[in-house]
Parts: sequence; C-alpha cells; structure tokens
Amino acid sequence: MEQQPRLPLWFFAVNCAVVLLAFVLGHQLAGWSRPKLPSPQSQAFDLVYQEILKSHVDTQDGAALLDRAISAMARVDDYSLYVPPRELERYEESSTGRYEGIGVLQQVHGEALVVHFPFPDSPAERAGLRPGDCIVAVDGTAVASFPAELRNAKVRELVRGPADSAVTLRVRRDDAEFDLAVRRGAVQRPAVKWAHLLSPGGRLGYLHLSDFHGGAAAEVLAAIERLAADGPLRGLVLDLRHNLGGSLDECVRLARAFQPSGTIVSTRRRDQVLTTLAADPSQCRHAQLPLVLLVNHESASASEVLAGCLQDHGRAALVGTRTFGKGFVNTVYTWGSLPFRLKLTTAHYYTPNGRNIDGMTQRRRNGSSTAPGEAAPAAGGIAPDFEVPASEAERLAIATTLAEIEPPAQHLAALAKAAAVHGFAVPLPPQATTDPQLAKALEVLAARADAAETSSATPPAPSQVPSGR
Repeated sequence: MEQQPRLPLWFFAVNCAVVLLAFVLGHQLAGWSRPKLPSPQSQAFDLVYQEILKSHVDTQDGAALLDRAISAMARVDDYSLYVPPRELERYEESSTGRYEGIGVLQQVHGEALVVHFPFPDSPAERAGLRPGDCIVAVDGTAVASFPAELRNAKVRELVRGPADSAVTLRVRRDDAEFDLAVRRGAVQRPAVKWAHLLSPGGRLGYLHLSDFHGGAAAEVLAAIERLAADGPLRGLVLDLRHNLGGSLDECVRLARAFQPSGTIVSTRRRDQVLTTLAADPSQCRHAQLPLVLLVNHESASASEVLAGCLQDHGRAALVGTRTFGKGFVNTVYTWGSLPFRLKLTTAHYYTPNGRNIDGMTQRRRNGSSTAPGEAAPAAGGIAPDFEVPASEAERLAIATTLAEIEPPAQHLAALAKAAAVHGFAVPLPPQATTDPQLAKALEVLAARADAAETSSATPPAPSQVPSGR
C-alpha cells in the first residue's frame, strides 16, 4: 500500500489564513451591500416582541406576530405586500392561474352538488366526469355532511391535492351511483373566459381576457385562430373590462402580436429610465386586424399598459369608461426555496407617448396639478376614445356575465340537459342588446373593418417620375 506524502505545516497555516480572510471579507461585503436595521428601532423590535410573548394576557404565536410585523412593513404603498407561508399557495394560484386538483366547475343546486363541466383535457375530463354528474362523496366523506352554503367550497378543498395523487369520487349519474377514481394533476385556469363571433356573417370576433397570468397571450392568439378557422376575421373586440392585470411580460407579448413597430411601454424609477420595451416585427401576427378594446374602471395595470400602447399608436379604439389608473410595476421577490414572497412596487410605467397614468399619486394630491414633466390626468387612468357609461344594473349584469366561463363546445349539449333537470341557466356570452358598451364597440369595429377593407381595395396612386426631358 502506497502512502501519500505529508503536506508541510506552512501549507495548513496559509490555507487557514485564506479561509479566515474570505470569511471576514464576506461579512464586510454583505454589510456594505445590505443596509443594517437602524437603532434604536431594531432594539425596540426585539424587546417589544419578547415582552408580548411573555406578558400579554393571551398566549401569542410568535410566528404570527412576526408575519404581522413584516406585513405592516411591506405595505409601503397600496400595491406592495408580504405573502407569508400560510398564504403562499393561494397567492400563487391567484397570480398564475395554476393549481393542483382535478379541474372541474361545479355548483350546488338544491341539495345536489352538480358538475357543470370538466375543463378541457383536465384530470376530471380524462377520468370521465360529465356535466350533470352529482358528486355524492369525496374519499368517503359525504357531501351532505356539510352545510349547503359550504358544500361547494368544502368539496373544492377535498378534491385538491398534489399532482399524481388519487381522489375517489362517489358519483350519481341518472339513477346509478358509482365510484370514480381521478388522478390529480396540474390545472390551468383559463384567462380567455369568452371567445365567439359577434356577427358570424360579418366575421367580427369577440374575446374576454380576464387577466394576464402566465400563458395569457398564447391563449388569446389560440382563440383568434379558432375564431378564424372558417375564414379570416374582419375585426376583433378585445374585452379588458374587470381585468385587473397580471404579468407585464404576458402583456408585452400580446401587444407585440398586434403592434408592428415602436415602443410598447417604458418603466422609470426615481426619475431614471429603467427599460424601454419595443415592438418586435417578427412577433407581430395580426398587424392589420382592426381592433377595439373594451375598458372600464376595473381595467388596471397590465390592461392599461396594453390599452395605452395600442391607443397611443392609433392601433385600436378604446370604448367604455376611464380605466383605474395603476401606473406601477410590481416585482415579486423570492429567496431560494424560502416559503414566502414580497411583492414590491419598483417602477412607474409610461405609455409610448409618455403618459404616466398613475391615479393613486394623483388622488393623493387631492386634485392638485401634476408635477413638472408629468402627463398624467388629474383623475388618473386612460380615457376611452368613445365614452359609454353603463347604469348600475347594467354594470352588475356585465360583471356577472364576465365572471362566468364559457362552456366547452363538446360539453354544451350535456350541460343544457343538466340545466333543464336541475333548474339553472346555461351561461350566455355578453350580448350587444343588453350591454351598451359592447354595442358601441361592435359599431366602432364594423366601421374600422369597413375602412380597412376600403383602404386595401383602393389602388395606389401612380408614381410620377420626372422624364428628364
């Protein structure tokens, strides 16, 4: 057996010195790059925390106390927030539209919990769940054991779980009961809630985009392709009412699909331009498609980025009422695998024409004039090209309709049969006859489509080249 030669003592001494020096420098650099907690506040924080745990009349949860303290610190404005571990799953679902479960829309009707329809290609659809099926029990827990007003929510909790795990549903179909095993999986909530032709003969399309979660732009483009399956669209109404925003990246992807050139949006922080995001001709798939955007006071953030871009470039007409006025970029911070998030306002965004539509700052100024160089209106938000107010009853009806999800075509007949049995209405898309904003949007879109066709049909004027004589 061979013996390795021994290293000299000086090697160990130098090596230890290098490690110690790296440790000291690392701590010093960390201190330089990260602000320290100020004193006496840091001392007060520790002392108050300890005293509450020791002396409060009721026993306190230390982790909950710290979550409350961090949450209060994070609320530096109306849009920044701290997401503690216990709320992380719900936050991720609301921001991404993704969850793990079976993917089914169900409602309580009378005493029965009725399946309206499974989402396309969801675990529920693959397992054979159908519209009209009544869920009787979940993994042996009877649905009837829950109060009627809680049944839907309780069953939704029970059927959710990690992907690839199994859940057993006791199902009543017609006069028979049977067990149905469903293997849970990842489910993507649709961002496009409604997609249909407003006037089939006129080839004018309609889409309602509910938010800008991951994949929203691809959903819109896929929906346009479906609407154009039997012939090209002459125009499109993109409904952004009650769309509170979401991913700026998804918004920019969608804007690039319609806008062939120029600026999409720019962001600034502390009077410094951070980024300018431009159109990309290679990504512009619908440069000539006439567009009308529907907006209202519930159109915010990414909705306003898209609306402001297409309005500034003259690419789309806006119909409805003034938008909300959220002119901020929010960045979500994560630290490795730590189970919390920080959503922080990090920049203002500006439309291509330099409009800062922030309404929060304007409202805080109580109607005072804007600061030098700002182009934001006193009310904030984006004013539509065609102002169309709606009555309170009309607003409520519009919000109720847009909150629904369009039934998949393959399940529509079965859903209608279930609706007749259980006495509920099959949801219908927004109708121009009862929605004055949609009626105006359709009118404006038809005019824009006619103008576009006239323009393309008009031959160019002959060029006049000097003869040189």
